[in-house]
Amino acid sequence: MEKIQIKSLVIIFLVFIYTNNCSQTVKTPSYKSPKVNIDINNEENNKRLSEISDIPIPSDSTIDPEETFIIGKGEDWMGKLSLINKANSEEIYNFFLKEMKKYRYKEKSLKKSDISVLIFENKKKAIFIKISKFNPGKTYIEITATHVN
Repeated sequence: MEKIQIKSLVIIFLVFIYTNNCSQTVKTPSYKSPKVNIDINNEENNKRLSEISDIPIPSDSTIDPEETFIIGKGEDWMGKLSLINKANSEEIYNFFLKEMKKYRYKEKSLKKSDISVLIFENKKKAIFIKISKFNPGKTYIEITATHVN
């Protein structure tokens, strides 16, 4: 008789542990804007931006130096360019949609939402653009460039 009671208690205990460890909700991390410490002066900012000649850069953009890593310059640059702009994300999205065509890039993929993503490509390079709201009245832009082939 003791075996039956112990067996029942063990089964109840296991069911209790199983049901308490199984969550009914899926937890996903929320997007947090990166911390930005802008210690770059306008002259250095403009000089670095002028070294990139094969994509359009929204006017009045400021480089986030801690999140920017670029190799090369002119049309041969590659890496990640992180920018902050005072225009809203909708304006930045439309800017790239319109201006990338002038630089002979073709749309490969577009996703417009709270965090918008645009992908463009030409014969030499693929450009990935991520646009997100940064602070009230500011937009964070991440441009990643990589060579094709």
